[in-house]
Formats: sequence, C-alpha cells, structure tokens
Amino acid sequence: MGNQVPDWFYASVSSGLQALIVLHLPGAPGHETVAYTEDVWVEVLWTASIDWQEAQDVDRLRRAFLGLARRSDRWPAPRALLEQLPARAKLAQLPAPRMSKKDAEQARQRLAAIIESLAKGKKAP
Repeated sequence: MGNQVPDWFYASVSSGLQALIVLHLPGAPGHETVAYTEDVWVEVLWTASIDWQEAQDVDRLRRAFLGLARRSDRWPAPRALLEQLPARAKLAQLPAPRMSKKDAEQARQRLAAIIESLAKGKKAP
C-alpha cells in the first residue's frame, strides 16, 4: 500500500469485514482469499478522498459496516461502504471574538490609516 495505513484503520476495516464474512453472503470471498480481500478493502478505503481521522472515523466505519450488514444480500464492494458512511459529527464552534468598542474603534482607525497609506503608494504603517 502506498502510504502507511494506521493500525486503527486496518483494525476497523478488518473487524467490519469479519462481521460481513460471518453472514455468508453470496459472492463472499473464499477462506483462501480473505486476507487478500482485507488488504484490498483497506487500500481502496484508505486511498479514498477522505481525510481519515481516528477520533472521528472509528465509529463512522463501525456504523457503516453495520449498515452494510443490515442492507446487503450479496457481498458488497468497498464503494458500498463509502455510501453507508455517516456524516461526521459537527465539531463545536468557537464563539465569535468579542471586541470592546474602544478596541473596535482603534482597529477601524488602524485600517483607515493602512488604506490611506496604500492609496498614496506608501508602505503601510
């Protein structure tokens, strides 16, 4: 595989595939190719255009595999897992910075001075 796949990702995919294998779905890989199947799934998913992050994606992968197991009546392709992947939880937003009226006025004056000096072709103060 191109870039190094972290252990958490490999373990997440491996665990999900094991659950699918237990279902004995038609088209499932034979026992002699399960390890290769696992490697291919890991590579296909890892190289998808997703910025995989352990803190956010371990549970997403688990839920996607559960959804896949629930909905599949044949052995799925990795693309089917990507289609089941839930959206990431939104991270808490930082509150807007608070600025006193005095600080806001000083910032406006500073910006006005910069704009004026740029208009005159001088270096900004």
